[in-house]
Amino acid sequence: MSDPACPVCRAGTSTPFATIDGFGYFECGACGSLHIDPQVLAAIDAGEQPLGAYADRYWKQERKAAQERAAGSSLCCAGEAILYCRRPVERFLDVGTGPGYLLERLQALLDPEARIFHGVEKFPPAYAVDCPNFDVGDVAGLDGSFDAGTCIEVIEHLTPAVLDHIARALRRLSRKGSLWLLNSGMPEYVKHEDPGYLDPTRRGHIVSYSIRGLEAIFAPHGFRISPLPGKSYASIAEFDPDPAPEDFSERIYRPLPENDALLARCGLLRQATIQSARASYYFGGYLERTRWALSLDRELAELRDQHARQLRELAQQYEHELAELRAQLPQAADAGDAAAPGGRSG
Repeated sequence: MSDPACPVCRAGTSTPFATIDGFGYFECGACGSLHIDPQVLAAIDAGEQPLGAYADRYWKQERKAAQERAAGSSLCCAGEAILYCRRPVERFLDVGTGPGYLLERLQALLDPEARIFHGVEKFPPAYAVDCPNFDVGDVAGLDGSFDAGTCIEVIEHLTPAVLDHIARALRRLSRKGSLWLLNSGMPEYVKHEDPGYLDPTRRGHIVSYSIRGLEAIFAPHGFRISPLPGKSYASIAEFDPDPAPEDFSERIYRPLPENDALLARCGLLRQATIQSARASYYFGGYLERTRWALSLDRELAELRDQHARQLRELAQQYEHELAELRAQLPQAADAGDAAAPGGRSG
């Protein structure tokens, strides 16, 4: 079987990456995304269940984790989406809100009148919350427009075709400069931080989208994809954005006053959001400097090896020449003796 074309960017060829629970995963040589066998993706898009009917098991095992995320990491993700957005956030959407725990928490902390925060989930679990602005259905069925939103621990479950469907829907729901924070483990996260992230039958993690892979899907719909410094598990998609600030720190230290005021409705959340953003930003800088230092070290090592090889080659060359000179000395001496007056004769 020849290596398949990448189903994410459609520009590269994928090669085998790993076999997990009997399912083959591949890595694209062009965009770097990791994906399950394209035939499995096609079967999912056709409405089949090649991974088994794991949805009920998934929601049962995710309940506690979803509660913990809604009170911690997911809450900070939502805060960062507001912090980074370069337009006032008047309507916010959590795409794939699951049981709605995050939506409920955001409304309790920042929006008790339920005017700002919304959530949409196509297949909510039986224990989903009952709160305002919780829409059950496809994101494409929503009305109105939004300034910012999150999509947390969702896209790794989606085929490229389904993600393209969501990107198309978000284009219709976005205003100029709308920002969407995508939280999902990217290939470097899988390779260096969580090798067990790809998980077809228990959690349904079938694709790890790279930045270039996300660009291939979102850019045709008018979005700019940007990595988040220091986070190998998050990126942002901005619709029809103005030029980005010269440095990402501008988003952290100079947020729009309206968005800063929204976060300030809960001082603890605002502080946690800023500290989370700063920690990632400076960690990203540390990683960049470390990569730069390591690259210099590799260059120095290569130069040392190169010079050592050159010195060895020169030494061998000189030894060879010296050996030839030594071999010629007796001959030259004999020739000189023969030519001298009274020299030896045969």
